[in-house]
Amino acid sequence: MTGGAAAAGAGSGDARTEDLLSYKEEDDSSWLLPYVDVASLLLAFVILILAMSKVNLHRFEMLSSALSKESPPPSLEALKEKVDAALRAEKLERQVQTTLDAEGLRVELRNALLFESGQADVTPEGKAVLGRVLGMLPSLDQRYQITVEGHTDDVPIHTPRYNSNWDLSTRRAVNVLEGFVAAGIEPRRLSAQGYADTRPASNVRAENRRVVIRVY
Repeated sequence: MTGGAAAAGAGSGDARTEDLLSYKEEDDSSWLLPYVDVASLLLAFVILILAMSKVNLHRFEMLSSALSKESPPPSLEALKEKVDAALRAEKLERQVQTTLDAEGLRVELRNALLFESGQADVTPEGKAVLGRVLGMLPSLDQRYQITVEGHTDDVPIHTPRYNSNWDLSTRRAVNVLEGFVAAGIEPRRLSAQGYADTRPASNVRAENRRVVIRVY
């Protein structure tokens, strides 16, 4: 009897041990649903913050260079000062404006300096000024990219050469971009964009016939 009780006790102990060590899938995975919900909410929050934030690309490049132990690209502030000095020497400050923003250096040539109304061919005066600006850029660090934006005034156009202001603005950007290629800048660093009359600079039509050169 005692032996039977001992055997029963041993069997009961084994059962309890087995119960403690047994794997129950329903109990083990019950935490997954709330965990996935929380992770999804956190991911959505991070994406929302990134979408609403405005990244300073120059600072980002400086940080990336520091983390990768590479030398940072030359300061765009120094390039801006160089361009501004050349513009003052040529007395072109009112026709060519430079600004620094979160996207990099912006060089805007306006006031009908480059183009006649309805035309995409660069004027002789515009070629001279553009040549001075181009002369400063081939030595720019190759990590910087250059985008040429073409713009038009709000006069509708439909000619054998240009079907619309979209066509005209894109052709203006490409004509200026070809000057960059001729100056020795690698095509892989260049891009062209046309905005037609969707981003006017002012209420003066002549000032909207322009290109914007972005270095970033």
